[in-house]
Amino acid sequence: MHSFLSIGMREGQDSETLRKIIMLNIFLSLGTLLLFIMGIIALAQNAMLLGIADFLIAALLSIILFYLYRTGNEPIASHCGVGTLFFFFCYLFLIGGVQTTSFMWLYTYPLFSLYLLGLPRGMWSTGLLFGFCAGWLSYDLISDGINVYDKDFAIRFIPSYLIVCVLAFLVEASRAATRDALLDKQQLLAGTINELQKKETELEEARNQLELRVALRTAELEKANEQLRLEMEERKWAQQERLRLEAELQRVEKMEVLGRLAGGVAHDLNNVLSGIVSYPDLLLHKLAPESDMRSPLENIRRAGTRAAVIVQDLLTLARRGITIREKVQLNDVVYAHLQSPEFLNLQKNYPGVTLETRLAPDLQRLYGSPIHLEKTIMNLLVNSFEAIGDKGTVLVTTENRYVNSPIKGYDTTIPGNYVVLTISDNGMGIPPDKLARIFEPFYTSKVMGRSGTGLGMTVVWGTVKDHGGYLDVTSSPKEGTTITVFLPIQEGKEGQKAQAAVTPEEMKQGNGETILLVDDDEAQRKLGESILTTLGYKTETAESGEDALDFLKERTVDLVLLDMVMEPGMDGLDTYQNILTIRPDQKVIIVSGYSETDRIKKALELGVRSYVKKPYRLGEIVTTIQEVLAG
Repeated sequence: MHSFLSIGMREGQDSETLRKIIMLNIFLSLGTLLLFIMGIIALAQNAMLLGIADFLIAALLSIILFYLYRTGNEPIASHCGVGTLFFFFCYLFLIGGVQTTSFMWLYTYPLFSLYLLGLPRGMWSTGLLFGFCAGWLSYDLISDGINVYDKDFAIRFIPSYLIVCVLAFLVEASRAATRDALLDKQQLLAGTINELQKKETELEEARNQLELRVALRTAELEKANEQLRLEMEERKWAQQERLRLEAELQRVEKMEVLGRLAGGVAHDLNNVLSGIVSYPDLLLHKLAPESDMRSPLENIRRAGTRAAVIVQDLLTLARRGITIREKVQLNDVVYAHLQSPEFLNLQKNYPGVTLETRLAPDLQRLYGSPIHLEKTIMNLLVNSFEAIGDKGTVLVTTENRYVNSPIKGYDTTIPGNYVVLTISDNGMGIPPDKLARIFEPFYTSKVMGRSGTGLGMTVVWGTVKDHGGYLDVTSSPKEGTTITVFLPIQEGKEGQKAQAAVTPEEMKQGNGETILLVDDDEAQRKLGESILTTLGYKTETAESGEDALDFLKERTVDLVLLDMVMEPGMDGLDTYQNILTIRPDQKVIIVSGYSETDRIKKALELGVRSYVKKPYRLGEIVTTIQEVLAG
């Protein structure tokens, strides 16, 4: 039944159209069936014209029903159906077919036309049919030649048809009014629904914001303390946040104090180390190759270099050092450390620990500090050996790796090409609550003063960050620890290089150029004057920035070697800024044992040609002076 009533229905049609389609399906189907039966009865009674009319109208109604099924065009089907019935009833009235039962059929027309065409057109159609019937009935009663209807029929037909029309009009008017009221309510309901949806959207956005804030707040609480993370009271949360901020402030103050200490010590200590490193260089180049003094001097120079590395470690820890860089093959650094006395002594202390290496043979080179990278490897290996203790295995691997998407480990590693160093052990591991603190300065799980100072992993962190790298740490208690170091491959970004020792032939590089050496330390001035004179340069000295400015106002020099930290008075940056006002094109090299990064960078941005770190090697100062004078 449902499929029969849905003939002609289409997706997207409104409720009024669907109502009319259902009525059309009912009226057209029943009309076709009844007219077909009445046509058979008329033929049986020898009423040929009436039978043919019944069959013809039944066929037309079938065609309209089929058209509605194929197209779903309700307006055309409604007009055609009403029009067909109009002409059929007119024909029936002309031939007298409404004398008996057909009289009742005629009453269905007002309902049919009003329901399908609506009030205005339905009333016009109903009135037109009534006018035709009333006119023909009047003509029939007046005329003597036509005697189809009598007065009794007229008395019964006209009032009853008008009553049916009025009732049909009232029913359709009531239905239309009800439908309009429903539409109004539907629109009101739709507006209410839209408002509710808008409110729901606002509530959803507010809920998302609230969830985001709750998530951020929860994350902060989880980092603070497990016990406090479980408590939701605002006062306790504020107390924990205060404690966290105090702890963070203490760490910052600790690093600041360490930075000041490292900077202050570095300046004076590097001045002392300059003589220990540079004078052996001068003496070695003056001694014959077979001299017995060469070995002690080389030991002195090596010891001075190692002391300079310790100072540089302090600067790296304070993140104030400008790392000397050169082209490095990381495998060579690993091999060099594995053959060093420090590592041999480590193996001697832990005979049950086995070291395995898997080094990539095609490992790419990178720019960095071999000394600091070796220090990093040493600290990581010491921690791995101590974590194992009695018996276990430490694995050292290197590889080339392209990171195509961020790795969110201990650090978030950005995409790029890296040389990757991995050191893993099967030792005791690190508890989760201590994993986040392993790079903090002075944090150690060892007995302070016996096997560690708490600075080793912080130096590792500072070295990796100075090389633009990233760290990833994975560890589980009793299952071991794996530390992965990502060092970026920076093509064409070579910084200052550590210079090798020069030959005696390379020492005499000067052609009598005049160099002004500015340093507040007398020993440094004497050392620098000795080196520059040996290199073939004419040397002038000044003990302060003010003396240097007075000298340059009266005389010209080819190059100024300017110490960065001088007390009292102007430091190197202030002196250079004043030199620019006197001689804008003056070539200047900054020299310092305390490399305050921001001021060094500012001096380089203003036009300083190069930077040499104390204590400097002979090869470094030779190459730097040559490059600046040639430029």
